[in-house]
Amino acid sequence: MKAPDQTRQSAVFSHLRQSILSGALPPGGRLPPTRALAQEMGVARQTVVLAYERLADEGYVRGRTGSGTYVADDLPDQAPRPAEPPRAAAVALSARGARLAAIPASAAPRDASGGLLLAGGLPAPDLFPSEAWARCAARVLKPLAGELSSYPPPQGLFALREQIAAHLAATRGLVVDPGCVIVTAGTQQALRTAADLLLDPGDPAWVEDPGYIAGRGALIAAGAVPVPVPSDGEGLDVAAGIVAAPRARLALVAPSHATPLGGTLPVGRRLALLDWARNASAWILEDDCDSEFRWEGKPLPPLASLDRAGHVIYCGTFSKTLAPALRVGFAVVPAPLVPAFVRARTLTDRGTDAFTQAILAEFMRSGLLSPHIRRMRTEYARRRAALLAAMEKHGRLATPLAAPGGLHMVARLRDDIDEAAAVRACRARDLAVSPLRAYYAGAPRMSGLVLGFAATPPALAADAARRLEAALGSVAAQAPSALAAATA
Repeated sequence: MKAPDQTRQSAVFSHLRQSILSGALPPGGRLPPTRALAQEMGVARQTVVLAYERLADEGYVRGRTGSGTYVADDLPDQAPRPAEPPRAAAVALSARGARLAAIPASAAPRDASGGLLLAGGLPAPDLFPSEAWARCAARVLKPLAGELSSYPPPQGLFALREQIAAHLAATRGLVVDPGCVIVTAGTQQALRTAADLLLDPGDPAWVEDPGYIAGRGALIAAGAVPVPVPSDGEGLDVAAGIVAAPRARLALVAPSHATPLGGTLPVGRRLALLDWARNASAWILEDDCDSEFRWEGKPLPPLASLDRAGHVIYCGTFSKTLAPALRVGFAVVPAPLVPAFVRARTLTDRGTDAFTQAILAEFMRSGLLSPHIRRMRTEYARRRAALLAAMEKHGRLATPLAAPGGLHMVARLRDDIDEAAAVRACRARDLAVSPLRAYYAGAPRMSGLVLGFAATPPALAADAARRLEAALGSVAAQAPSALAAATA
């Protein structure tokens, strides 16, 4: 009866304690002699003696000289009664809670038991710098130990904010004051905090259409009314946004790599967006996710680098460059907003995990982040090229729209293939694709699948493309008349 993670003595103790708490050994009841119980349980007598002594030390039993060992009448604790399942009325959500629970956060729930082939938005788990990260953790643990008894600074550790500022200056040409950097639990928290502080319920807010699902959800959760603004190969159509909602309070944009089509906002549209924000006294939330991974052309500087009126809040994350599970991101906010952001962080969760922040700061201070990103960029370029080549060979039913940046692409489906059926068929073949329809806030203008390539090694690209073709073929086969017309 020895459990894998228990000594025999602990196993005997746990067995007797449970028997006492459950009433199998009632108060005042006599325990078996140690020799007899040891023989019955197949353990040494000393093991039982030590278990009895521990029971006595913790108040479960009392020894009587010359008489034996008896269960105490006043036990230190009682066995918990099985909880009854709550009735529906007991867990009814408020109207606000029900609204929050209904907001989409992703294209589809992530099934941890499934594979990662073609999963969009995920970095490669095999590229995480585990050994270097562990060395940094060992270096910071001892100096940080004295601070673990207090809450982390809600704005973030200064050492990390300083490293983030230096990293942005070196890689994005964005000069920022570390005092304006707010460390957050990923981009999502940065977007939600900004929305809570800058929007009132009912305020209109521009969102790219198609666009980032969870970002749109953050605005909706804050009570905003999303205004879908068309996003094309060049990102957000600013002129269309001005026509749709000229007095919107905020615009959520990804100028470097619009999700999911991958458009890069050209300079003309960037200047028009900044002019609109200044004239409308509106805010711009710049999501610079994936900016490190550019495959075609030169990367443009962040929108925030062109902002002279203080209307842009720049948001970044380490989810794609390191790992999503770290939950570390940041926002660069105009100085007048810093106190409000810090107070909001305090009220939300009292700050991001200090240990992870300290490790990341050491990782960056040691000069490890930039070479790591260069290695990832090289490997992701290989994976992207391998998937595109495989789809060209095994891809007559879907056309990949190779975005100039980011870790995913859109495959446009042939007209006779139903998108929802295609997603089901792909997932049945362990392909973690997402429906393009889910990214639209308005009516979809295109049918397609969102395919990730970062977590799909080159050696698996051909297999993934064949599975994709087989899945789409099974759907097309269910519409023979449409198929015949498409191939005529």
